Amino acid sequence: MSSLEEALAAGAVLVHDSASMGGELMGQRYETPKEFAGSNLCYRFSYAKGEIAEGFKKSDHVFEDTFTFPRVQHFSMEPHATVAHVEGDRITMWAGTQEPFTLREHLADIFKVPLNKIRIIVPYVGGGYGGKLAVKTEPLAAALSSKAKRPVRLVHTIEESFKTVTRHPARVRIKTGISKDGLLLARECLIHMETGAYADAGPRVTQKAGYRSFGPYRIPHTRTDAYTVYTNTVPAGAYRGFGTLQVTWAYESQMDIIAEKLGLDSLEFRLKNLLKKGELYTPGDTPVDCDLAEGLRHAAKAIGWGEDGGKINRGKGLACCMKDGGGTYKVSSAAVKMNSDGSVVLLTGTVEIGQGARTALSQIVAEELSVPFDCVTVAQLDTDVTPYDVNTNASSSTVVMGLSAQRAAQDLKRQLFRHAGKLLKVKPDQLILRERRIHAGDGASVSFPELMQKVFLSRAGEIVGRGAYQDIKTKKAALGSPTTFWEISWGAAEVEVDPDTGEIKLLKYVSLADVGQAIHPVLCEGQDEGGVMNAIGHGGVMNAIGHTLLEEMIYKDGQLLNPNLVDYRVPGFAHLPKDFETILVENHNGPGPFGAKGTGEGGLLPVAAAIGNAVRVATGVRFYDLPLTSEKVWRALHTASKGSAQSGSFVMISNSQAEKFLGK
Repeated sequence: MSSLEEALAAGAVLVHDSASMGGELMGQRYETPKEFAGSNLCYRFSYAKGEIAEGFKKSDHVFEDTFTFPRVQHFSMEPHATVAHVEGDRITMWAGTQEPFTLREHLADIFKVPLNKIRIIVPYVGGGYGGKLAVKTEPLAAALSSKAKRPVRLVHTIEESFKTVTRHPARVRIKTGISKDGLLLARECLIHMETGAYADAGPRVTQKAGYRSFGPYRIPHTRTDAYTVYTNTVPAGAYRGFGTLQVTWAYESQMDIIAEKLGLDSLEFRLKNLLKKGELYTPGDTPVDCDLAEGLRHAAKAIGWGEDGGKINRGKGLACCMKDGGGTYKVSSAAVKMNSDGSVVLLTGTVEIGQGARTALSQIVAEELSVPFDCVTVAQLDTDVTPYDVNTNASSSTVVMGLSAQRAAQDLKRQLFRHAGKLLKVKPDQLILRERRIHAGDGASVSFPELMQKVFLSRAGEIVGRGAYQDIKTKKAALGSPTTFWEISWGAAEVEVDPDTGEIKLLKYVSLADVGQAIHPVLCEGQDEGGVMNAIGHGGVMNAIGHTLLEEMIYKDGQLLNPNLVDYRVPGFAHLPKDFETILVENHNGPGPFGAKGTGEGGLLPVAAAIGNAVRVATGVRFYDLPLTSEKVWRALHTASKGSAQSGSFVMISNSQAEKFLGK
């Protein structure tokens, strides 16, 4: 049983016989609903706003479409790797994990020992993208070490990582009601997320997919029901922007379908319905913190919207997407330590997985303390000494850990001012930091090393500042906690489709990322570009161009046919756009340090829909199923050409229709 259809069919074989399966969501235990007994359903997220029936009753036009998203693999450059050493009841582990503190908690539960008996050390991790969240094979390494009474190293092969975790394949049915003047009135979504043989992060991914399915639009009447479904396949878990890619593909494709049917320009149709800055996405959540329309106009201008030039087999497409960023109910802390010579050490629980967090966090601390960047060192992440951080995900590091690090630096600065005030005989609020010295208004100053020697009466000692961040829990917010910030992105694509081969050539792609304030602009651009078009040599083979044009894990007779890079196609440099432009939108509108917002996941969100919409313009064929492989496009074009010969026009078809037509 390797598909949603088989798992949801009447009388389907059950993956798990027990109806009491459950897990943890937002730090709280959840149980599989009793009504799911005798089915392969694992979890359900439901949300409604307004009166959905009334909304459709008022609509002049109603559109209903179904879209599918493939199962794809994270394929980090470094596979899952763990070294465990068990001595008595003490477990020391070096792990490639994105959440060392949560891993510590799970290991404590599994081996029935207190948290102080488990030490997790995290070196640089060669890419994670969500695939190194939650427990994988780390407990096995610890168990083997205990049995062997010596350190054990457990490293996956590529094929083993393929069979460890994937992104959720999904089916999204989206129904939208429109007024005669082009206003969105109602939207209803039914989402099924295939989570594989075990839940992993499936319920959280499903929750996010359901909540994010309405898009960045003003829709008074909404309802969503999202289900997690078990199948006998590789477990699906967190993957960059989890839950969002599946629904943005659906709702931004349907926006173009609606605009075309109603004879509207798809840009103007979106502009008419976009939420404005300060409006609520849902009651109780954080107001929208960005000018969505301004960004969309910018993307359209950059791609040359309306300047087609009459070139055949070419088309342009747009997409505008948003997600609640920063995670749900985050808890984070950091420490900043000044040594006797004035050098600084940052202790942070953020895992460096190639996103440049250590660089950005060091910049924040350096800015607060007015020291050069190279004066700040980031300590090795070690749960025995590093302050607590819940995990590294959801584009949260710059905001959540950034605020913790900034507050720790500010706490350190207050202590320095208190000591310096006594020495310089002025009030602390009359002091300033500049060039590694503390200055009073009368011209007197003291250097950091001089102050430390005065405080400790020797060349010894240290001063430590601490800072923390914690989200607010509230029942007023649909997810139990208000959104930390809105991660908003816009994408515009120009493609050329070869009608003889079905090959899609990505001529140009424009990506806009709302970053609030770019702490390190080059890193921000790299994160955005990597999300759109990561290719070999840039942190992994992954992300949006891959699942749009190439990637799909294929099962037959219960067996995964392509768990390797010979049979599983990933993008190379030949698939990258000839012209790529990243535009950072900096309005200082973020809650993070200096007005920063998180980035990294947003760049993925618009890609598939923007390309799919461009392909529709180029070919006259609408696709509902990813990936848009050359074979799939060729089949659809062949089917469409036969249909147009009979009816005089192109037709809109799904991949399954194309295969059926060709007898495949």
